[in-house]
Amino acid sequence: MLENTDRIKTKDSSDNPIELNSGSSHCRIKRKKIALNVLMQIFFSILLFILINYISHGNYQRWDLSSTRKYSVSEDTEAYLKNQLAEKVTLTMAFLKSSKIRNQLKVLLEEYENISRGKIIFDEFDPVINKNKALEISDRYKTTIDQSCLFIEVGGRIKKLIENDLLDDKGRTFTGEDSITSAMLAATESKPKTVYLIAGKGKLKEVNGRSADKEILSLSTRHFFDLKELTLGNITQIPEDADSLIIINPETDFSLSEVTVLTKYWEQQRGSMVLLLNPTTKMPNFYPFLRSLGIKVDNNYRVLFSETTGIGGTQKVYSVQSKLLGGNPITSSDEGAITTFAGQTCPISVAENNEGLASKGIITIPILAADPKFWGDLDHTEPYPKRSKADMIPDPNPIYIAAMVEKGGSEDSAVKIESSRMVVIGNSTLLDPIPTRLNVELVINSINWTLDREELLGITPTNVISYRVDMSPEQYKTLFYLIVCIFPAIAFCFGIAVWSARRN
Repeated sequence: MLENTDRIKTKDSSDNPIELNSGSSHCRIKRKKIALNVLMQIFFSILLFILINYISHGNYQRWDLSSTRKYSVSEDTEAYLKNQLAEKVTLTMAFLKSSKIRNQLKVLLEEYENISRGKIIFDEFDPVINKNKALEISDRYKTTIDQSCLFIEVGGRIKKLIENDLLDDKGRTFTGEDSITSAMLAATESKPKTVYLIAGKGKLKEVNGRSADKEILSLSTRHFFDLKELTLGNITQIPEDADSLIIINPETDFSLSEVTVLTKYWEQQRGSMVLLLNPTTKMPNFYPFLRSLGIKVDNNYRVLFSETTGIGGTQKVYSVQSKLLGGNPITSSDEGAITTFAGQTCPISVAENNEGLASKGIITIPILAADPKFWGDLDHTEPYPKRSKADMIPDPNPIYIAAMVEKGGSEDSAVKIESSRMVVIGNSTLLDPIPTRLNVELVINSINWTLDREELLGITPTNVISYRVDMSPEQYKTLFYLIVCIFPAIAFCFGIAVWSARRN
């Protein structure tokens, strides 16, 4: 009797012949179980995909992996968007696709929308491509869109920023966060902030049409405060709308009546001031007022150091290198950074932790310290300065060149109490042409602090970086064939080889 079962002969590891029954049920492919296994895998993969998206929808998180952190916002802006933004804000970005900052601005505004938790609505379009949308926005905001611009709408109040408003005057640095947060804050304020520049006390240096007052005017436009000029000689009281005063490079002392007006403004009107002093100006009327607040301007000294060169011998260096100190709201964001003041600088003595001042609610804090190689030289007019016992030596205490004063404030930053604020800097050249980024930031942070705009402190600009790859036509042709033909062909052949190997 013949068997229907085919037998296949083979050998085991000892070369002994063995037989396999190909008709045995153990060698049959269990197709139903395999199909069920595949279906289960597909089902659980879909379920896992749905669960991951469900969890991520309620726990959204982004990471900025760029080296310059250009897609992140500062902690101050984040706190402002989360805790202090009360009204709904609509951000409408009408930027051309050819704009070099379009992508960076879009990512930044998406971050604003994400952090605000529904308080900000963001929309963007290209006004050239989407003309109907451009007409709709023009009709809504009663303006024309003739260039790339950003509209900020808060409670019916509109702020318009063009592309140049989001860059510095050279177009190299992106100041989008600074400008946008300033515009949002200005739109939510009950009244615009007003800063008065005290005029008639000295001339401001001008180079190529640039000067300190024009720099302040440019900053006022970008940071949304009104800048006006004020002459003290003809008034008996600082205007009620003055939120802060700026004094730059005074070349003459204030009269006693002018000092009385400033003192009244400080004490009764809860006023604020930013002082950029001229070290060469003797001010016996005004400096006693500063001493009553714990600030002593030692303008008999000059901060300098002597440098020996091989050609000219010993020379005096007045360009002070100074370190931004921490522990204060003005320079904390750049703590440890080094900036340079051009021209001459006088040291400032600060009465820190003074119990007498504390009893009056006055707090004085240094914000900049000169590099230890500099000292306060009393005989700075001599051709070859040397340290002497009469000089101010930075040992053990550093030499301060800027300080801040607050009267009537609260040590708790969460508690808002109207207070008088002042920033004193022993140099008047911070905004002279051409100012450094840190010096401009120091001045605008000082102004914003005196305007009670802590939300704008610590916002630093980022560089606009454009990457370009220059290739010859032959290189472009080679790259085209690699991407379109060769690499796909290699992947296809590799797939065929794997498939064939699995089949065999």
